[in-house]
Amino acid sequence: MRNVFIVSKFTALETFKKKAFKITFIILLLLIIIAFNIPNIINLVKNNTDQDDFNETILVIDENNLYEGKLESLNLMQLGYNFEISNQFKDDVLLKEMLLNDEIEAAINVTEDESSIILNYITESIGLTGNILVDGNIFTELYKIVQLEKLGLTDEEIIKINAPIIFEVTELGDGDSGGILAVAMIFSLVLFFAIYYYAYQVSSSITVEKTSRVMDTLVTSTSPKSIVVGKTLGIGFVGLTQVFAIILTSFISYKLFFPSDILNGIIDISNINPVFILVTVIYFILGYTLYAFIYALTGSLVSKPEDVQQAGSLVAIFVLIGFYLAYFSMMNPASSFNTIATMLPLSSPFSVPARYITGAIGLLDLTLSIIILLVSIMLVAYIAIKIYSSASFNYGTKVNFKTMIEMFKQKEN
Repeated sequence: MRNVFIVSKFTALETFKKKAFKITFIILLLLIIIAFNIPNIINLVKNNTDQDDFNETILVIDENNLYEGKLESLNLMQLGYNFEISNQFKDDVLLKEMLLNDEIEAAINVTEDESSIILNYITESIGLTGNILVDGNIFTELYKIVQLEKLGLTDEEIIKINAPIIFEVTELGDGDSGGILAVAMIFSLVLFFAIYYYAYQVSSSITVEKTSRVMDTLVTSTSPKSIVVGKTLGIGFVGLTQVFAIILTSFISYKLFFPSDILNGIIDISNINPVFILVTVIYFILGYTLYAFIYALTGSLVSKPEDVQQAGSLVAIFVLIGFYLAYFSMMNPASSFNTIATMLPLSSPFSVPARYITGAIGLLDLTLSIIILLVSIMLVAYIAIKIYSSASFNYGTKVNFKTMIEMFKQKEN
């Protein structure tokens, strides 16, 4: 156990000392802070833009007075522009000159045919987006008011007719199912990237030490079991530290910078409690450990760092299968995939915390899932350590499936 601790401490300290690790970690935390400030940045830019836009003029030409003076109310709507209402016809040449001289930002020419009102939006260039500055529905509503007044309706009757229809959804279950599902998917995604990234580091670390001949020193001074377990624990500690730092930074940034009402109806965090956090941490540790031992196995089978990615591609496929199995089970709670995703060790680290926060998993299934995951970890660890012991000094021989089986059958020295 002492040797495991020594290897673990050495691995963690070496990882923390790497300049690339420090720079990447700092950049990641800064990006998180910036991400939570995006709504504030957008509002700042929007406010500045709105102040500038309010000074810009949109010319509305109603030559035949079809709106009977109602267009003057456009300036009372605070739409962000100054509307200049005119009953005089202006040809395209004059309008183009006004646009080029920045006298107006755009013009709207109101005309009619036998069956409809035509709004001709005139601008210098509509751009790639094809967006116009004014919503045409505003003119539609104003014209309806004109016609209703002609029919002799009072202002109160017109307001009642134009009252918006509000469609509401009431859920009789506990919580906001859509908001809880969004949180579950976010946690599942974070667990996937965290587990995959840190487990992959185990494979890289073992391969680098093999090529640098550090393995020779390690194997002669401690057992292969201590090396594999120590490296897994060391990188796992680094990963857990980073994840906690990321969560803490996200939480503080959310509280300090993020508008509290912007996610109302989208994300429901009411089910995030200490028990859920404990379940998430347990599955992060167990999921990482399982995949770390799998990657330790792949790292011991290759002799060059450039071969790590190729050797780990098969493991990456299994990780993706596990994640998508968990994802599709969340998208369809009634599917039989839920049970498979909960019990299958490849997918349970991504599936169970998400199902727990939605209240879709019971204590029995949770306990059984953890037991299956623990048994799987011990089995994979045993295989990884056995093969690692035989493959430690393999620096050039290409290892195939047959060779790997022979290595597993060899007795430890």
